[in-house]
Amino acid sequence: MKRSAPLASAALAAALLLTGGLGTLDAREVPESALPSYEPWQAETVHAFERLLVQQDGRVKPIYTVARFSLMQFLGRSSVAFRTQDGAKHKIHYAAWFLDVLFRGEVAKDLPVFIIDDSEVVVQIGVSPKSKRDRYSYNELLPGRARLAELSAQYAEKEKKYRDSEKDPEYELHRIEGMILALGRNISTFEYYASQFGFARQQPPVVNAQVLPPELGELAARLDIVEMLDKMPEMTLDQLAQAMRQGPGGTAEERMFSGALSLFFFHANSARGIDLFPPADPADEEWRSGSDLLLAALQSKEDRPFAREQLGGIQTLARALEEGEPAFLAALQTYGAQQREPAASRGEGQRSDLEIHLYRGKWFSNSLVCFVVAFVVMAFSWLSPGSKTGRRLLLAAGILAFVGLLLNVYGITLRSIIRDRPPITNLYDTVLFITGTAVLLGLVIEYFTRIGIGTLVAVFSGVLGMFLAMKYEAKEATDTITQLVAVLDTNFWLATHVTIINIGYAAGLVAAIIGIVYLTGRTAALVHGRPNPSFYRTLTRMNYGVICFCLFFALVGTVLGGIWANYSWGRFWGWDPKENGALMICLWTLVILHGRMAGWIREIGIHVNSLVLAIITTFSWWGVNNLGVGLHSYGFTEGVWGALYFTWAILAVFMTMGLVLWVRERAERAEARTDGSQGKPATA
Repeated sequence: MKRSAPLASAALAAALLLTGGLGTLDAREVPESALPSYEPWQAETVHAFERLLVQQDGRVKPIYTVARFSLMQFLGRSSVAFRTQDGAKHKIHYAAWFLDVLFRGEVAKDLPVFIIDDSEVVVQIGVSPKSKRDRYSYNELLPGRARLAELSAQYAEKEKKYRDSEKDPEYELHRIEGMILALGRNISTFEYYASQFGFARQQPPVVNAQVLPPELGELAARLDIVEMLDKMPEMTLDQLAQAMRQGPGGTAEERMFSGALSLFFFHANSARGIDLFPPADPADEEWRSGSDLLLAALQSKEDRPFAREQLGGIQTLARALEEGEPAFLAALQTYGAQQREPAASRGEGQRSDLEIHLYRGKWFSNSLVCFVVAFVVMAFSWLSPGSKTGRRLLLAAGILAFVGLLLNVYGITLRSIIRDRPPITNLYDTVLFITGTAVLLGLVIEYFTRIGIGTLVAVFSGVLGMFLAMKYEAKEATDTITQLVAVLDTNFWLATHVTIINIGYAAGLVAAIIGIVYLTGRTAALVHGRPNPSFYRTLTRMNYGVICFCLFFALVGTVLGGIWANYSWGRFWGWDPKENGALMICLWTLVILHGRMAGWIREIGIHVNSLVLAIITTFSWWGVNNLGVGLHSYGFTEGVWGALYFTWAILAVFMTMGLVLWVRERAERAEARTDGSQGKPATA
């Protein structure tokens, strides 16, 4: 039981950390929708839709990925839950939601997909609030659309001044202002998506039909924009704008032509944001949106046959939907096959199915589940430490942690294959990789020591790391399989310097976890009785070895980084903040090792200094990217400083515990020396 006390105390500390990070769970009711009822899409239809290809952020990907991160941007999660007027509850996947947005816009407008964290936001745009934090549909926010547009433009200008003035506090957005700006951008994005195929549906091209005069809405219902292309003269954009400014003429034919031009302009403006059409020229790398095709066809009759062919495919889909979902499914499958054929000939979209497999498999979230269950199982093992049942539970926790590691590694492998790159290309990748490395180190430690500490390190690293990965992805709400910045665009250095330096990061964090276990256990022993000296000496030797491991990989990674810098920038070292962060890790590990060898620090000193190492490591990992200076300032993440300060404050608490232990230990030694000089037994 004495040995289980520090482990139980460490579990309590971990639970407190996780509770602070996880926050309270969303226990609100499923929001009510104005929809009388909801007809879900068939699974086969959704699967056919999600395989469509689009080009976004410089790469061709399945529309499944666009749907996933679009909904996460709006709602902060990957599914929509709502209750219809008939009392039925529904929960739809992001691909099904995006299918609604593109092809059933009237339905999508009533789905509660906009999360608003403070009711003051809707109050300021003139909409009646629900609760303090709630979800709203587009139609619920529509009465405040004009005011939202006005405030969004105002705050966007303020944000621009803040960036241009190098973060002058005068122009910094306040919390509510930032929320209003984000909501305005989300609403605008939703409108573009919902109006994307207005030309095919022969409907007003914007979600808010009040934008167009009633006569144009009636004209939109009977005018085929794609067929109209052949009847329009060639016009530049300036000529189109001039014709619209002149207004309609006196005759019915002139008014019809003027109205057609207005509709064409609105459709061309609304069909932006989704580059769905592979270019006709194989040498052209840029895919086209509906807007691109309409405007190109307007300016050149030579482009009209291709535009009609591509846009006609979308028209076929829209008209098939009017005949029912079976006809729509058949048309969708045909269109998807026709789209993938030219993409394949260009060598694009070949791993799109693998990308869908990555996201649908939920490998990382399932990995988190394994680690959480392993933590619970391990905690039960502490109820009977050393017993047969306790050992079996600890073994089961280790096996679960290993399964979680395998799921993590499998997900990382899929991402590497999809990108044809080594495992680390951005900050999100570092979280996954460092988590996997830390778990592996913990399991290796457990294999050699068999005292439960390695399993604790593995499980705690897995829970914290995978939770951080999920929170980061949800917060950023952007595709994490990104194009590389120029300096990173080399597989050799990604596979050497970046990978090795991140192994060093992982080791530095593992050393801190061991230090927390030691300090928590020793502090708990002040209450529970005299600690087991051999157990804590084992922890010290363990941490010493991990710190040596950290030094090796940090040093090698830093040297390789200098070689890469010389290759990329023409200098080996430039005192860049990222370079300085890596150097600080090397120097501090050397301080620890030399201090131990010289006898300046002992057990407590090693573990306290391992926490300082964690502070330096997290600063090098996250902090320097947010300084906004240097050649490594491409990984800025909003809100990182607050998280770092919170983490450092927690580590400072454990360092204070170490200081108390050190003072108490010195006092005990002084007392023992005094007792010895008086001829009394030292243990008295």
